[in-house]
Amino acid sequence: MRDHATLDANMRAAIAAAQDFIKDRQRGDWHSVASVVLTASGARYIGMNLDSTLPRASVCAEPVAIGMAMAADPDDAVVFCGAVNRRGEVIPPCGPCRELMLDYAPDALVAVPEGEGMAFWAMADLMPTAYKHGRRKT
Repeated sequence: MRDHATLDANMRAAIAAAQDFIKDRQRGDWHSVASVVLTASGARYIGMNLDSTLPRASVCAEPVAIGMAMAADPDDAVVFCGAVNRRGEVIPPCGPCRELMLDYAPDALVAVPEGEGMAFWAMADLMPTAYKHGRRKT
């Protein structure tokens, strides 16, 4: 997935898959989000948020999708992450998800809304002054 044109096409296809996924998985007026990640090997994982009556118990979609990728192959780097709401609109990751992506997908591109479409930003551009933990991957 190193070829830029191929990666761009794969990211757009991944967002389309997340849009299709979330259409059938809405729970009434609950907050519903699907997140999709792509890995360096070309694998795709789609996760869904877990909304809760108690907001602090809610889990965003991005950690679910990243967790699925890590569970499948912890050595396969996440190269892209994107999320869509229940209307199929691309939404940016929240602050805690951005922090989590810095730990588990630091070199990934991330879909963000731009005008009527989307753009792909590097994590470093989303979090230019983020705290760096200094831990090494073993």
